[in-house]
Amino acid sequence: MLMKSMQNRRAVAVERIVYWSVQASLLAGIIYMYSQDNGTKVFMGFLTVAVMAAIALVQRHLHYPLPSIFAGIVYVFVFFSVVVGTFGGGYRIDHFDDFLHIFSGIWIGYASWIILRRLLRNGGAPHLPDAFIALYMICFSLAAAAVWELLEFAGDKLFSFTAQGRDPDDTMIDMIMGLIGGSITAIAIVKLRHKDKSGEFHKKEQK
Repeated sequence: MLMKSMQNRRAVAVERIVYWSVQASLLAGIIYMYSQDNGTKVFMGFLTVAVMAAIALVQRHLHYPLPSIFAGIVYVFVFFSVVVGTFGGGYRIDHFDDFLHIFSGIWIGYASWIILRRLLRNGGAPHLPDAFIALYMICFSLAAAAVWELLEFAGDKLFSFTAQGRDPDDTMIDMIMGLIGGSITAIAIVKLRHKDKSGEFHKKEQK
């Protein structure tokens, strides 16, 4: 029990380090974009800072309802997508956007697993068939990818962002990449379940 408590504290400490590192890099990027008189990207930067701050507040005041490893993955994704991609021009690199959508599919797939376990109060998940879990996670990831594309479309129309471009193929490829990422997570979760038939994998997963 003491070992688990120490592991949880260590995970929370790592989460906080990642959070403040990404927030600092976002603020640096906002300052740079302001110096370049790019108001759209400045607004996007402040919006991202606010979303990250909201996640951190929920984590802190509700005693970390999300696993620290999951929150850390989300912060790292924000770093690559906004700091490297939007502020640093990373989207001009070939397949950078594809990498991000696979990455997002992976952590969204993980989010779907967390949601399922919480809905079942962590008691029924070990008894569900592997095929059901895999199908659920893949469908969840594909649905989330579609919602993300809708948000990008709304951002482009309402705030003059340039997330989707003019090529409809880009939207479909992004959804396919998200589907691939979700499938990777589904396969990983099923394999982990097979490694621990006793259910210890579900019990040891950090809160």
